[in-house]
Amino acid sequence: MLPAAAGLLLCLLVAAAVPSRLARATWPSRAPSYALVLWQALGLVLGVLAVQTALTVALAPAGETHAAAVAALVGGTAGPVPWWSWLAFAVALLLGGRLLSVLVASVVRTLRARHRHRVLVDLVTRRNPLLAGARVVDHDAPTAYCLPGLRPRVVLSRGVLDLLREDEVRAVLAHETAHVEQRHDLVVLPFVALGATFPRLEGVRAAQQQVALLVEMLADDRATRTHSPAVLARALHKVGAAQVPVGAAGVTGPGPSAAVPAQTDAVLRRACRLVSPPPPLSVAGRAVVVLGTAGVLLLPVLGIVGPDLSRLVAG
Repeated sequence: MLPAAAGLLLCLLVAAAVPSRLARATWPSRAPSYALVLWQALGLVLGVLAVQTALTVALAPAGETHAAAVAALVGGTAGPVPWWSWLAFAVALLLGGRLLSVLVASVVRTLRARHRHRVLVDLVTRRNPLLAGARVVDHDAPTAYCLPGLRPRVVLSRGVLDLLREDEVRAVLAHETAHVEQRHDLVVLPFVALGATFPRLEGVRAAQQQVALLVEMLADDRATRTHSPAVLARALHKVGAAQVPVGAAGVTGPGPSAAVPAQTDAVLRRACRLVSPPPPLSVAGRAVVVLGTAGVLLLPVLGIVGPDLSRLVAG
């Protein structure tokens, strides 16, 4: 049962302690792509560890290691299985099924919402010859967003065109195009499944917020390759915390499900980062993040082979 206890402790660390500290760290804004990979590793490992810990408890009566327990069960030498072992196995199946089903449901729901909105966009918007690749909707509210996918759309409202200067509009277009080209929508989807599976975990909510912020920073960085950072920051300040449809990605962040105060704070952080960019993370710092990410990904592997290794060392 020691591996199960260790797995439970690791679950608590990955779900609570590590996300809260990482969310307060300042280095992710200096290397958002590295931080995003680390968050993805944490999210993946949290789900795997939760299922693995329950399976470890289920297999404990059959053998001292995972391999020995599986061999005993397959060979019929495991003996009677206690009720709590069956309960742990049921929990593992429920957790794994929940994660997969929510992920699939989120993908299907998002794809349907995008399809419906794409059809609506094609009906009510018009093309602007001065804004290649964008569609303009006749609405007073200033908003700009993209519908990612195989047939992406970048949508601007008449309100945002009236509000922003020409160079600001083109910076916003570059930002939305970055979302489309880098497929940031695929990065965010797994964290939707985690949030639905563990809705009360503060660490999971922090992960969702930070991942949404990091993909916006990546789009900002891509846009500033061809446009002035100050121009994009000014556009962010003007548009503010405008809401976008479900399944879309907007210049000011996620859709209407996001809390407006938190979204406004994220927009201000991004604008400040554009106006006063922090120094890039050093090579040593990036190496530490890469090693840390690799260590996180190895945690489930160590949970399986750890008992065998300890017996090998002891022997």
